[in-house]
Amino acid sequence: DFLFDSSLRINKIISKSNSIFLFLDYDGTLVPFKDRPTDVTTSKSIKKIIRQLIRNPKVTVTIVTGRTLRDIKRLLKIQGLSYIALHGLHIESSSGFQFSWHKANQARLLIKKIKEDVQLKLRKENGAFLEDKELTLVLHYRLVSTDKIKSIQETFKRSVNRIDKKKILEIINGAKVIEARPKGWNKGKAVEQFLLKNSNKKNILTIYIGDDITDEDAFQFIAKKGISIYVTNKSNRKTAAQYWVKNPDQVFLFLRSLHQLIH
Repeated sequence: DFLFDSSLRINKIISKSNSIFLFLDYDGTLVPFKDRPTDVTTSKSIKKIIRQLIRNPKVTVTIVTGRTLRDIKRLLKIQGLSYIALHGLHIESSSGFQFSWHKANQARLLIKKIKEDVQLKLRKENGAFLEDKELTLVLHYRLVSTDKIKSIQETFKRSVNRIDKKKILEIINGAKVIEARPKGWNKGKAVEQFLLKNSNKKNILTIYIGDDITDEDAFQFIAKKGISIYVTNKSNRKTAAQYWVKNPDQVFLFLRSLHQLIH
């Protein structure tokens, strides 16, 4: 359902909750996509609304992202925020809880080898570029002409499959990206872990907003226990989320109405 068509029902659920855990994806959810991830900046209005929500003792705000912890902190610079970075591989809560998925480290050397291999094979492709996150490797092809995308994806997949003989990694597709990451962990498991360590109150409400295919694990985990919102960004893929909004502007409107409701 379109989120704003269900406002009455959602507002009732929010009003009844003693404690709200708000999980927000970053790229494509809080900020629009850019051709290069390094071009992205966080708007003043988004920073302001997040700060207002954090000030409310009822609310715990967590950013859930495929970016590294260092990168996402640089983009937000907000005191009191919690983070789930690298699709859940790292967790850092404002209460001081820290978590790194122990099996992820075995991916380091593999990622390095795959990066060298793919760089060599795609050195003539101007629009494609690799982003090395140490534990995951992303191939961006937003700037590549449509007719070349398939072959670039195949080059990446072949390289991963050839070098990763023990099948430690999995390949996931995102918005104009393809990524190799350690298998066996995801945003859904990270959210579960976060709630396990941080939610000791009764009558909690979990709200998760995301746009990426990697957010689907979290949508499935939350299911009917909370409120899950998919940001479509013109995509029409199937989702496990209960509600949808069009773009980051509508996410901002929801966050503002949430703040007004619980203020």
